Amino acid sequence: MNEKDISEMDPKDLPDVTAFQDEFTREFMVSTEPVKEGYYLMQSKTEEYTMLYPDDAIINDLEYDVSTSNTGAYEGIKYGEDSKYYQYFVRMIYNRSERGGDIDRLKNIMKGHTHYDGEYEVMEYEDKTIHYGTTEYVTRSGNTIACIYIGIIQSNNSDQAVSYNYNVTTDYENHLDLDEIEEEVLAIMKSVEFKQ
Repeated sequence: MNEKDISEMDPKDLPDVTAFQDEFTREFMVSTEPVKEGYYLMQSKTEEYTMLYPDDAIINDLEYDVSTSNTGAYEGIKYGEDSKYYQYFVRMIYNRSERGGDIDRLKNIMKGHTHYDGEYEVMEYEDKTIHYGTTEYVTRSGNTIACIYIGIIQSNNSDQAVSYNYNVTTDYENHLDLDEIEEEVLAIMKSVEFKQ
């Protein structure tokens, strides 16, 4: 089953999760079979990468942006969810161009979005390298804590990159398991597969 088949299916025949029940989000879904509990496979509309996608999240169609040409591609995606205990949103930017191979430039762009100017841990894999950092802060009201998990996932074989920042906010009473959230975020980042 391909994404076109899924987007044309009757929602009542699809999994009863947000990723498939939202009309725009389901256009990105590759299969109705979960990859692992709580996650499905998402394919970019550029068709140049895939990754895990949480079943409870909605892609914001008003802030979605894509452009492709013979010399490059760009895609901006925002997705998120409001749960009972916390809220999160993700901003992802895909680049296939000279920019995708320039880690310093990608870090500067990320700094503009997140104000993160700290060190990045480098995780090297056969097909990709992940530059990873985290930060947290108390919001201006003083009632809420925000954590940001930042990753720049670069292909080792081409000038492609996904810049990924995951923002979670909660109040102090919820005692979130931030280690568990970080594990999930890292699993999503590690799942990025670039089409060569």
